[in-house]
Amino acid sequence: MLEKYKAMANGCTRCGMCIVGEAGYVCPVQKHTGGFDQYVARGRNQIAKAILNGDLDYSDALMESTFTCLGCNSCNVQCSKINPKTGKPDLIEESKMSQALRVDLVKAGYGPPENLKLIDENMEKSHNPFGEPAAKRANWAAGMNLPEKGSTMYFAGCYASYRNPKIAKATVGILKEGGVDVAYLGEEEWCCGVPQLWDGNRDLAEKLIMHNVEALKAAGVKRVIASCAGCYHTLKSEYPAIAGRLPFEVVHSSEVIDELIQSGKIHLDQEVKGKFTYHDPCHLGRHEGVYEQPRSILGAVKGAEVIEMFRSKETSWCCGGGSVVAVAFPELASDIAVDRVEEAKEVGAEAIISACPLCENGLNSSGRKHKIKALDLSEVVAQAMGLQV
Repeated sequence: MLEKYKAMANGCTRCGMCIVGEAGYVCPVQKHTGGFDQYVARGRNQIAKAILNGDLDYSDALMESTFTCLGCNSCNVQCSKINPKTGKPDLIEESKMSQALRVDLVKAGYGPPENLKLIDENMEKSHNPFGEPAAKRANWAAGMNLPEKGSTMYFAGCYASYRNPKIAKATVGILKEGGVDVAYLGEEEWCCGVPQLWDGNRDLAEKLIMHNVEALKAAGVKRVIASCAGCYHTLKSEYPAIAGRLPFEVVHSSEVIDELIQSGKIHLDQEVKGKFTYHDPCHLGRHEGVYEQPRSILGAVKGAEVIEMFRSKETSWCCGGGSVVAVAFPELASDIAVDRVEEAKEVGAEAIISACPLCENGLNSSGRKHKIKALDLSEVVAQAMGLQV
């Protein structure tokens, strides 16, 4: 699979902008792995080049360093390689190269790390990474009378379904209050496949993806709304490469909620006092360019003081959990999350708001010792609307 990115691997100039950019941004993994190049984009590009040229073989050591990539896309943002023909940056799609490296490593018998093998087993058995019964996926929607078919479908994702149902309940409550009739696949919704896209199990990823696409088609869907940034990015940008052109559009819940506020279809009448800072999920921000809508929503909340962290938007620090690193290397993920929590504390924030269940989970785990809480954007909006979730 790596072969398709040969031109990119050969194109790296080793300038180092993917490690430290103009804003002083340092790759999160590089900071916590001793600064060695095999853990950052520049090094992986050279490794890929050596493999493709037959100068290097796959190994356990290479597997370990490759599986630490967060897929946060910061290196793409920082990359300053200029195409002499266009005079514009000719970006190296590092996330795609890392995915390809992992697929080829696993095919060669190296990996994935042991913790990820259990994720694959759970996914095969019950279509979620936690190994929870498939029958429990729709428990959060009990009593909400959501149809299984419709033109607009809410895709809850595994974290909201099994670990933080408040996000799913809040999102649907907000949408219904704004006059958006949403359907829900229930048990027919399987994991979006992002863990397998990143753990090297491409066949399983494609199985999950094709199931979801067919289920959505059968439900007559024209628009999918996802509240999980990872699901949103995967459905919108990864699915077409595997399933072809999709017969539906994919939007993030923050995009829809902002539209409802701006059009006056929902009203944030209740005060939610506090000093909040917004954390950009990598999949929502750097991968998909959705930066302003979540900030617009927070700005509409009465009583909320919104403070930006030093590293925000394109230079936002990852929560540490991306591309299954939280499962494969939990200590590394936790250390990176602590960096982000400390940054929020430094600017005087009382709570971190994000728009991704995985970010909320990781930041909350690391924020307990710092006495700062992470909340999902949907929870704040529901509170401001006076909704009970």
